[in-house]
Amino acid sequence: MNYEVINDVKPEYIHDIREILGWKDVSIEQLQKGIDNTMCKVTIKNDEDIIAVGRLVGDYSCKGVLSDIMVNPKYQKQGFGKIVVTSLLKQAEDTLKSGELFMVEATPTSGNRDFYVKCGMKYKPENQDGVYVWLKK
Repeated sequence: MNYEVINDVKPEYIHDIREILGWKDVSIEQLQKGIDNTMCKVTIKNDEDIIAVGRLVGDYSCKGVLSDIMVNPKYQKQGFGKIVVTSLLKQAEDTLKSGELFMVEATPTSGNRDFYVKCGMKYKPENQDGVYVWLKK
């Protein structure tokens, strides 16, 4: 299958996948405001569909949170979610200077923690219930 990975996202893409997944409706205007305040973003698409989207919201310095990691149900379980997450982590890593640290956190929806661990994030239940990864360059 041919697809394209783009380091950008449009509010319509997020809106449409949210609708397909049955997530709460958020206006295009609100999504655009969120995108405007997003540190890293990614879209995977082909000629017919938006396959997946994701955002990393952060302070551009030392911390970020993965958000709106969504895969169209037609394309789930095919590795596109991992492409989204690893692309966002790479984008964040590329902003770092030598020796800098940046922590990325995620709050997975129920049953998805292992997915984030497969993407290279850590899970230490003795410290916290979320997942995280420190990026260093």
